[in-house]
Formats: sequence, structure tokens, C-alpha cells
Amino acid sequence: MASKPKRTIEERLTSAHIAVSNATADPEIQTLLAQYGYGAEKMAEGRGLYEAALQGVNDQTAAEDAQQQATAAAVAAEQKARDAYQALAQVARAVFARDRSPLATLGLTGAMPRPAAGFLSASYALFDNAVRVASIRMALAEYGYDEARLEGERALIEAYDRARQAQEAAKAAVQQATGKQDVALQALGEWLSQFLKIARVALRGKPDLLEKLGIRPPGARTSGKGPGGKKAAGGAEPAKTDAA
Repeated sequence: MASKPKRTIEERLTSAHIAVSNATADPEIQTLLAQYGYGAEKMAEGRGLYEAALQGVNDQTAAEDAQQQATAAAVAAEQKARDAYQALAQVARAVFARDRSPLATLGLTGAMPRPAAGFLSASYALFDNAVRVASIRMALAEYGYDEARLEGERALIEAYDRARQAQEAAKAAVQQATGKQDVALQALGEWLSQFLKIARVALRGKPDLLEKLGIRPPGARTSGKGPGGKKAAGGAEPAKTDAA
């Protein structure tokens, strides 16, 4: 279910808040609405739907923020992991330039994989075999890659693996939060749509009360000018008064 644009969501929440809050705060509106089925219980239902929708929007926003943070962490972790892989790979290729067998053992027969899954698999093979195979481990130790360093840089691969998993989990959380948000907004929208239709009937002839609910009274005009600032057709010129 697609999420609505944020501005539209904010406007819908604001409209609902105005309608429900002012309807329950004004005794005259309460009395008139109650005659058409919108008593305290029905209004409490509307308030509950509004609060659920507001919570859904807040949860979705929090989930998006968490996803952005998880993505930034994954990007940073990936850069460190790929740098560690490339450095060891370049040293190993130099050390074993005359013997291709160790390179095959380390998985260095081709270029560094670009897709994340392939890169992680190749990285674990590179660092694990560099430690596991004694002849390779001893040869690399002469060029700064002793066992402690190999294990330390393997930890960078693990950190990226975890960061990537966290990023995927954050993406799933956003999808779930967005779905809940949209369901809550739809329920609120359906309730509000019916409420406003009934309110127009219950408060007919009382434009001031309709405006309190955010309803423009029938025939209401916001300006005597049309688009572009021109005087609307048939509009009267403003009355002139003498200076005092």
C-alpha cells in the first residue's frame, strides 16, 4: 500500500484534529450533532482514530529515520571492509606472483565481487584461508599481515555483514510501519468523511459553527477577486468612504 505524500498526510491530520476537537469542545455543536447520532461515544471513536493515525505517522517517520541511519552505517562499514579486502588482496598477489596456487586458495583468481553477497563470501574466504593455511599465513606475516592483523581486519568484514543485515531489517520495518500508517489514515479518512457530511446537515444554517469544524459554509467566498488578482465577474467595487 503506497504511502501518501507527507504534506497531504499533515493536512489530513490537521483537518481531523480541528473537526474532532472543536466538535467536542463546543456545547452547541455537541447538542446538534448528538441529534444525528454523533454523541459522546461516536466522537470518542473519531478521536481514537485520529490518535491512532497520528501514532502511525509518527512511527513511520521514526522508522524512516532509523533506516537512514542504518543505511549510512552500512555504507561506512562497506567502505572499510572493501578497503581491507583490496589491501590484503594486493599484498597477496604481490607475494604469490610466481605461485598461483595460494591465490586460488585465497579466492583471488578474479576481480573483487561488487554485489554485497558475493563480496562477503569472497572476503570471508580470503581472510579465513589466510589464517587457516600455515604456509600462506607465514608468508603474509613477513609483509605485515600477521595472524592478529588478519583477524582484526576480518572483523571489519563481520561489521559490514552485521550493518547490512541491520539495514535490511530497517527497510522491512519501514514497509511495515508504512502499511500500518496507511491503514490508520484510511480508517480516519472514512470516519471523517462521513462525519463532515452529517455535520453539514446537523449545523445547516449556522456558518459560524461549520467553520469551527473546518467546513466552508455553502456559498462562502474567500475573495472578490479571481485568478491573477483581477476583479471577479459581476463583483462590486469596494465602497468608498469620506476621510475623517
